[in-house]
Amino acid sequence: MPRASFDQLTAFVAVAEHGSFSQAARVVGKDRATLHHQVSDLEIDWDVTLFERKGRTPVLTEVGGTLLTQAKHILYQMQSLELSCDSYSQGDVPEITICHDMSVPCDAIADIDLSLRKQYRNTAIHWLHRSRDEALEMLMSKQADFAVVLNRGQAFPTEGMSFINLGYPKFTFYAHKHSPIAQRTVVTLQDLASNHQYIAENFSTSALGNQQVMSPNISRISNIDVLMRLLKNDGFALLPHHLVQAHDEKGEFVPLNIDFMANEGRAGYVLLKRGNTLSPVHQKLVALVTEWFDKQA
Repeated sequence: MPRASFDQLTAFVAVAEHGSFSQAARVVGKDRATLHHQVSDLEIDWDVTLFERKGRTPVLTEVGGTLLTQAKHILYQMQSLELSCDSYSQGDVPEITICHDMSVPCDAIADIDLSLRKQYRNTAIHWLHRSRDEALEMLMSKQADFAVVLNRGQAFPTEGMSFINLGYPKFTFYAHKHSPIAQRTVVTLQDLASNHQYIAENFSTSALGNQQVMSPNISRISNIDVLMRLLKNDGFALLPHHLVQAHDEKGEFVPLNIDFMANEGRAGYVLLKRGNTLSPVHQKLVALVTEWFDKQA
């Protein structure tokens, strides 16, 4: 059994931090005599001297100073434990896992994560980069709670899933501003067919599918940073506006002026989730993700 109680440790730390029994008593809401007895009993239980009591001001001994750090750590851990218990009793969950594809910008994830952590500090939040099929598998096996993915064009989600339509952000064909194809005032189908096309891997399994393929010379890329870097070398790619804006601080990439189709298209995103019952932190996540996509409309 521990020889020190929570109250004794609280008294010890309070006296050490405030430099007097009287001030410490006011802070913790107890009388001076009670704190004095608790510290004295702790010294007896531990068989050490924590304070030199010369005059009216208790002075930490060398041993007391060493033990103070450990006592503070124990109190901090206990307070964290109690906060966690309070959170869970109020409906919070210990952790939440969100799968996302490569087209969700890092800044969006960071902003959503920050807002969640401010309100739910005791919930561990995991962001996992997964393909649509991998995300669905994790949802079905209860390894994930949500997935932000491109819509596959189906009217109904996979069995056992529910979904929220996040809207239809704008897509267009982009190229590096110094590439030959970007120099053309108008880009024809033949121009696209004559150039290298980079395709984001996760777009292939979405409603975009083969509709985005405009060149016989293609490369499928699974990482957005790699795709954007390759695009500096040559070619073009169909990308959502929000993703290019997030990765193009220097304005290096430009939309192509296509002559045989609308320059801007739209593709739908969905937030997939297991079931319909949501805890407060789940509801907050849904609100934040929905709000971010609303801004991209």
